[in-house]
Amino acid sequence: MIKFKKGLNKTKIFLSFSTHMVTDTYASFIVGLIPILAVKLELSLFFVGILTSVNFISNNLAQPAFGYLSDKYGIRYFMIAGPLVASIFISILGVSPNYWSILIFLFLGNLGVAAIHPPTAATASHVGGSRKGFLNSIISFGGTVGFSAGSLFVILIINKLGLKFTPLAAIPGIIMALILMKFDPSIFMSGTKKIEASFTKKIKRLKKAKLGLLLLIIFASYSRDLTVLSMFTFMPLYFTNQGVKLINFGYIILVFIIIGGIGGLFAGYYSDKIRKRTMVIQAGLIISIPLFYLIFKVPLSMSIILFILAGFFATSTLPLCIRVAQDIFPGNVSLASSMVMGVSGGIAAATVILVGKIADNIGMVRTINYVLIIPILASLLLLLFPLVRSRYR
Repeated sequence: MIKFKKGLNKTKIFLSFSTHMVTDTYASFIVGLIPILAVKLELSLFFVGILTSVNFISNNLAQPAFGYLSDKYGIRYFMIAGPLVASIFISILGVSPNYWSILIFLFLGNLGVAAIHPPTAATASHVGGSRKGFLNSIISFGGTVGFSAGSLFVILIINKLGLKFTPLAAIPGIIMALILMKFDPSIFMSGTKKIEASFTKKIKRLKKAKLGLLLLIIFASYSRDLTVLSMFTFMPLYFTNQGVKLINFGYIILVFIIIGGIGGLFAGYYSDKIRKRTMVIQAGLIISIPLFYLIFKVPLSMSIILFILAGFFATSTLPLCIRVAQDIFPGNVSLASSMVMGVSGGIAAATVILVGKIADNIGMVRTINYVLIIPILASLLLLLFPLVRSRYR
């Protein structure tokens, strides 16, 4: 059981959890819209891949910048702007006139999603004490709940009201921003301290071994993100082509992500109790690989089960990667978190553009099989982590 020194800390955890949950709802809208947009705009797999890539590039690659700024200036403005910007721009995708306007609104809206990730992740480090890993997983689970519901949320609006009513989806994000504005600004500063030192200078002063640790954990996170993003890009088309109704696919995605979030809670809880956290990351990656591979080899009902199980093991590694990065950079926890969540996810999203192009040429299934080589390589490279860590101790 987690004990807090102050009720204020409970409020900060609740606000971080809620902000993460509401804002990440908008991050998965595009997953639910892909089957509709692919038919409406007659998109190839390459252009579908660009949609997913722009969504997650903006969401992820901007995170280190927001992480640096939130470490330096405090988290309040970023937590307020995040749900507001995300909800407004992403909710108008359904009424966007063409493919290029959709790309622009996706990019702008996901800057809002990016803005809240470093400060919410840093909250656990500021108030978590010896239970940082578990609190990281709790706050991360808030994002998981939101992300899992997002695609279903937009699908329900379309099914009940029509595509032109997607702007109504902005309401929860606007309400969340208004709630955050109501709180005394001091609540976002208590227990934290601004970081004035340049992270770039710290990187330059780092021992090579410590920098090597960061690169290893970023690559492990990248391998997970690339695999999951590839699935988010292609599985909507695969399942709907197999006869799964769009609304039912929304439920599949919801269960996939929620189960993965529960896996993250377990992993985060035990990360505070074990020293070799990278071994748990390896286990999550290794177990998920054959499950993803077999999705296309079995009947539809079994492939759905395997898809969900794979999500449990793959997604569970996220809070562990964050915790390891924060341990490497305890003085810049927002930025350290964003290096794992942002840089790895952003590079993975950019890679999905190439993945989409390859899929147009050799097919969806063969392409995913090639993608699964990356987490295998990451798992092997993590064997070097204890050796590299011993170099700077």
